[in-house]
Amino acid sequence: MNYTQTCDNFAQFAKRKAEAMKRAPLSLLAGCMLAGAYIGIALILALTCSAGLPAGVRPLVTGSVFGIGLLLVLFAGADMYTGYVMYVVFGVARRTISLIDAILLLVFVWVGNLIGGALFAWLYTASGGGVVFSTPNFLHDYVMHKEVVGWVPLLAKATLCNWLVCLAIWTPARLQSESAKILALAWCLLAFVACGFEHSVANMTAVLVGLMAPVGVGFGTPALAAYNLAIVTLGNFIGGGVLVAGAYLLYAGADQDSAPQKPVERTHPAHAA
Repeated sequence: MNYTQTCDNFAQFAKRKAEAMKRAPLSLLAGCMLAGAYIGIALILALTCSAGLPAGVRPLVTGSVFGIGLLLVLFAGADMYTGYVMYVVFGVARRTISLIDAILLLVFVWVGNLIGGALFAWLYTASGGGVVFSTPNFLHDYVMHKEVVGWVPLLAKATLCNWLVCLAIWTPARLQSESAKILALAWCLLAFVACGFEHSVANMTAVLVGLMAPVGVGFGTPALAAYNLAIVTLGNFIGGGVLVAGAYLLYAGADQDSAPQKPVERTHPAHAA
């Protein structure tokens, strides 16, 4: 598959989702909420596995287990803002959707992710929080380092994050083997999590659990949570929309076979081979 065909496949996916938003908004909302919950599950798994570990080992462990979140989104099926950033840029560039539809779709998916993340955060807090709550200062310090940080490093880390997350979607879409798809996905996510980059959908659960946790366990205020999510959401757009979608739209111009090819219809971009 050349790069033009991969770009076209994603553009067609964006078109189908824009149509679904108008035709069956509640159905699409359910998929968005699932994504928020799935990424929340991945975050809590990563924190649970790393809570008692030395600082030097913690990044590798968190990165190794976080991949379950995107695996569930792509293979079980769900709709996540960080991937949609890439899809809608391809859609606008290929004129399968309008700019207005792209903006509305991103807002719709982001809000749905937030609702799903909030529901998961409430359920997790109601469960008692396990070792994440019982390990002294662990959750407090984790959330604090996300919210008490300058906007420039936060924006940069969010940009780097979604560069890798969208590569974790783009790369499997070009592979045939299901095991190769999962390996490529997991390797990209290991890089972004272990390096401490910022993912807006994961942060939805992080900042909300920080707010809902018992006094002395969590950290943050609604204003700090909103600050983090606003900056990270913008950075994620730059990473996926510019550094992945924008770059490969340019790179597709180098395809030697310039004849138009019919996009491959798939249920999800991760399976577009």
